[in-house]
Amino acid sequence: MDGVLRTIRRRRSRGVRRAMATVALLAGVAAAGTGVPFAAAQHTGDGIHWSVDTAPFRLSFTSRNRPLIAQSAGDTAGPGGRMAYQTSDGTTHRLTNLLRRDGSTYTVATDEPSRTARVSVKSTPRGVRVEWRFEPPTGVTQVYESLTGNDAEHFLGGGANALYTDLRHKILLNKALFTSAGTLNRCNRSGMPSPFFLSSQGYGVFPETDAIGRIAMPNAVDDPPHCNTSPPPCPVLTGQPDRTQLCFKTDRLDYELYAGSVSEVVRAYTAKAGYPTMPPVRQFALTHWRDTVADQATVVDDVKQMISRGIPMATEWIDNPWETSTMLPGESQNSKWACNGTLTFDTAQFPDPKQMVADLKAMGVHLGLWISPHVREVAGGRPCPPTDYPPGSFIQTTRTTDPLQLDLTNPATLAHFKAKLEKLFSLGIDMVKGDRGEEFELEDAKFAAGTGTDLMNTNPTRYAQATVDVLRKLYGDQYTMLWRGGYTGVPSIVNGVWGGDPQATFDGMRLSVTRGLNMWLTGHPVWGTDTGGFNGGPSGYPSPTLFTRWSQFSAVSPIFEVGGAGRNATPWKYDDKTVARFKSSVLLHYALFPYLYGLAQQASRSGEPVARPLAYNYPADEQAWTADQHMMVGKDLLAVPVSADRNESDAAAGQPTPVDVYLPAGNWIDLHTGTVVPGGQRFVRNSTLDDFPLYLRAGAAIGFNQRIDDVWPQPWNVNDLDRKDRTGWTYAPGDGLTHATSPTGGTFLGHTAHGTTNLVLTGAPGETQVMVATQSKPRLVLIDGRPVPESTTALADKTVGWSMKPGPFGGLLLKLHPRFGLSTVTVAY
Repeated sequence: MDGVLRTIRRRRSRGVRRAMATVALLAGVAAAGTGVPFAAAQHTGDGIHWSVDTAPFRLSFTSRNRPLIAQSAGDTAGPGGRMAYQTSDGTTHRLTNLLRRDGSTYTVATDEPSRTARVSVKSTPRGVRVEWRFEPPTGVTQVYESLTGNDAEHFLGGGANALYTDLRHKILLNKALFTSAGTLNRCNRSGMPSPFFLSSQGYGVFPETDAIGRIAMPNAVDDPPHCNTSPPPCPVLTGQPDRTQLCFKTDRLDYELYAGSVSEVVRAYTAKAGYPTMPPVRQFALTHWRDTVADQATVVDDVKQMISRGIPMATEWIDNPWETSTMLPGESQNSKWACNGTLTFDTAQFPDPKQMVADLKAMGVHLGLWISPHVREVAGGRPCPPTDYPPGSFIQTTRTTDPLQLDLTNPATLAHFKAKLEKLFSLGIDMVKGDRGEEFELEDAKFAAGTGTDLMNTNPTRYAQATVDVLRKLYGDQYTMLWRGGYTGVPSIVNGVWGGDPQATFDGMRLSVTRGLNMWLTGHPVWGTDTGGFNGGPSGYPSPTLFTRWSQFSAVSPIFEVGGAGRNATPWKYDDKTVARFKSSVLLHYALFPYLYGLAQQASRSGEPVARPLAYNYPADEQAWTADQHMMVGKDLLAVPVSADRNESDAAAGQPTPVDVYLPAGNWIDLHTGTVVPGGQRFVRNSTLDDFPLYLRAGAAIGFNQRIDDVWPQPWNVNDLDRKDRTGWTYAPGDGLTHATSPTGGTFLGHTAHGTTNLVLTGAPGETQVMVATQSKPRLVLIDGRPVPESTTALADKTVGWSMKPGPFGGLLLKLHPRFGLSTVTVAY
């Protein structure tokens, strides 16, 4: 690195070329280093092999010459058994002995004389795929598979469950069914389920099925319950210590096995399930909404209220109600009057939608709308306009209290729905909040294309695809979405999701943290939650304390959206301190934009989550599995949202709230205090309402567009998010080489040893700042080869310079002016 610096200082073209070549070499060496890494080579899965026992038939799999997983032993015919099934008369059966083999396809007898099974096993670029079919399939209603497992295993996956991140001892309901805010903490189900799971012991399993079912991990207990017993769930056995059970209501089963690290397994799964859609830049800016909007003027005024206080935002969405209404003069606006499904603005509430779009656009803000796949015939006891959908457009169900639900398996219905959306979105609507695709029980319903058992899970998927088709037609890839329901493949359709309707309580916040950390599989790696909660809190909800703590959580989430049915709908009406804290959280989120956006880019290429459970990065660390309220944002940033109930009493007493923190091995920098904290320990960190546990891994550099006064001649504009002429970094010195990339800042190379830090930035814009997270004042700073003294006046008056900035997010601030994208720094202590 010193040779690189000396070469650059000569300022000869030949020297610059040599420096750049060295930088390129170092970048290649560091590609697996910190920051947002370059995409690794796809794990091929060619190390997975299988063997076959013939009598009875049983498959075993190995990887890297070690046992990986196998079908469980035993001869159980039914739940808990391997390769077993149930028929329409209620009897259970199983596969027995191998009859013949044709390459990697095996014909296996069953305990029914008139039925056999064809089992195919084949290598794929991802791992191994197992398929089994019955000959004949007639009458088979459920299939059971059982794979070896043990009580020491931990698991991730299963979709956006709000109750836990570790699936150990859990039973997963593979059924896309909404869980309301009031039952979120006691019903073990999800509107975004996934049958995929991965083990801490180096493998993953992806049952590729749309069928309703259940998965039971070793020693599973049925607690909490699914709160969904009609129709009866697919049967599994509890308390089985040596097996993971699969049960699906179908007549066939395909599943894939993957081997390797957590990252390798997720990449393999994503290669099959589909890569997440990359959202546009503005998805990472603030979005605001109200549960109920009085009229068009309120929408415009809400945006003015935010921006006038220096709170940046990019999108305002109008929630339900906004459609044609049955409300009479003198009545209060309420969603009960909304004729959902008309997909036309109510002319009294919104007399000029195009002008509303134009008014927001003049302030740099986009307009979005809430939609649903439902049609109301009556609203508030009064008739709605007759539906204009063709005959056969609605899902057939025996439930009489539900609204009509569009059957998008009917081609005529699908075409009409998309035509109505296109007419609506053509007004300038380029953001959609997609709600209610998984609202009701549909297992026993009838669709044009088949049964609810087969089609319920993919109902939100069809709804999402229809909506995206229209948005893409009108806006290319420059649209945003927040989607609620999901299943396998939804991340490759939508470009953002939100965590349903949590209660405005600290319990609602904790559940939202958990659900967010699980949302990447069947929702999207780019997700957010209703900051402050949706509804259901105590009087005056959300309190200033809850709103502040939830805002801190949203600051480090991929999406920051704020709104609800309570005071969070009008955040500017809180007291001045709460508004200031909210603004600080929003600006922290904007500062993190380069890092979050880079992680989203990586997710679109790999499927790896932006924010993930601590155990995702540290699967061999038992302590990491117990820290289920800890968030890893990428590989380098660790946050612990402050969600304890005692926050309220602590705030009332004017004292900080103690937070239980676990840091994995290595050194970590507390970004609020600048303190270096050794990892591998659990401790209590006291957090005031002005801070929360947020740590940067020592040896890491992340893109960080911190807005610091008097650094640049032209200050940041309120709504700035992605400036092409300016970028920032935060670097936590650690022994050895640091390599990171940023979508706004190019490449960062750092090396710290023996009291000296050397930095090389390439591809950087002309205005670049670097915050070195240290409390030590240097004795020497060289910028681009020249010694630069500490600045005692505003840096805005200087081309380059440095100063010490106090916390939070303080340290040694370097102002750089890269030439041809290149700048170098030496810091000696």
